[in-house]
Amino acid sequence: LTAEGAKALAAYRLAAAWAGRVTARVALSWRGCGVRPGDRVTLAGEAGAWKVERWTLGPMVVTLELVRTARGGPPDPAAPGEVLERVEREQQPVLAAVAFDELVHLLDLPLGDGLGNKPLLFVAAAGSEEGWRRALLSASYDGGGSWQAAGATAAPAVIGSAIGALPAAGSALFDAASALEVELANPAMWLEGRSDEALAGGANLALVGSELVQFGAAESLGANRFRLSRLLRGRRGTEWAAGGHGAGERFVLLGAESLAILEAPAGSVGGVASLLAAGIGDLPDAASASAAIEGASLQPPSPVHLRAEETPGGDLLIQWVRRSRQGWTWLSGSDTPLGEERELYRVEIAGSGFLRTAAPAEPSYLYEAAQRLEDGAAGPIQISVAQIGTFAPSRPAQLTLS
Repeated sequence: LTAEGAKALAAYRLAAAWAGRVTARVALSWRGCGVRPGDRVTLAGEAGAWKVERWTLGPMVVTLELVRTARGGPPDPAAPGEVLERVEREQQPVLAAVAFDELVHLLDLPLGDGLGNKPLLFVAAAGSEEGWRRALLSASYDGGGSWQAAGATAAPAVIGSAIGALPAAGSALFDAASALEVELANPAMWLEGRSDEALAGGANLALVGSELVQFGAAESLGANRFRLSRLLRGRRGTEWAAGGHGAGERFVLLGAESLAILEAPAGSVGGVASLLAAGIGDLPDAASASAAIEGASLQPPSPVHLRAEETPGGDLLIQWVRRSRQGWTWLSGSDTPLGEERELYRVEIAGSGFLRTAAPAEPSYLYEAAQRLEDGAAGPIQISVAQIGTFAPSRPAQLTLS
């Protein structure tokens, strides 16, 4: 076929398919036996021709199942159109003009449902230019002694860096006073604001340095830059990192579709994970990254509301509220699940020349007057409380008494 004839035939076939959406069934006497499948017939009161699709002979009746046909025959040859140039975009390398760890992050984060028994690591990756797709991953947990296939990266993540330092703030309320300006890695990346209801459901969760932050407003400033505000700080127990920000630190928007999950071996907490990535268009040597395995997904969050009250007898009653790595979802009418095999804490009381430790099995400890006298706890003392989890301890909650 010529291009003109092919286009004309395609147009006719399309018209025939459209007409074939209309069907009919006709019952005739035995005089209709001469009609056979494939014949064209006409119907009284209906315009156009019909094709006989099926012929059935029954008791004193012939049944025809008909399909409407396109009017007329194939049209005259049509213009073939013009050939459009196909533009191919070359696959961008993972390791473009910048260092690998600026575009791919190996992250140990307190994400997940808290039900697992192995450390979870998360890989967020993107290219420095539009067009990057994915890379194959290999992981080592023994200092590079052995490597194992770790699947592929997820969809390109939104990655960038902070322009300024995010001020410290609490995690109990919205941080309406602070704003963060970030620069994203390429023009294809974008940030959008979300409602308070969406934030309550976990939307717009991002890693800024080591703190997990949610943002409700995102203002585009041009040149891949955005100003983020209406912040929720210290998400998932990362309030400890709210005061340690600096300019140029990493920014990663965290979404299920853009995070590849690696399951580190049981017992690897305290070690180091190494990562190799190879994608189409990468440089000859495989790109690499590494991260300390802290087991954030296995750690219970640090206790909160740590307080101490002196009793009339001179004892010091220390109390706190536990949290759970399985308790991030608000369950109305039920208590926060423990999430560990047993409830246990490590309490440290330190002062000038002494350190006392205890391991209570409930969220309180009584520092008796006799113990205070024995320790010589007359000056300022520091109280530290950590929950002992099944696989790893929490970060400590701390309080200083003068």
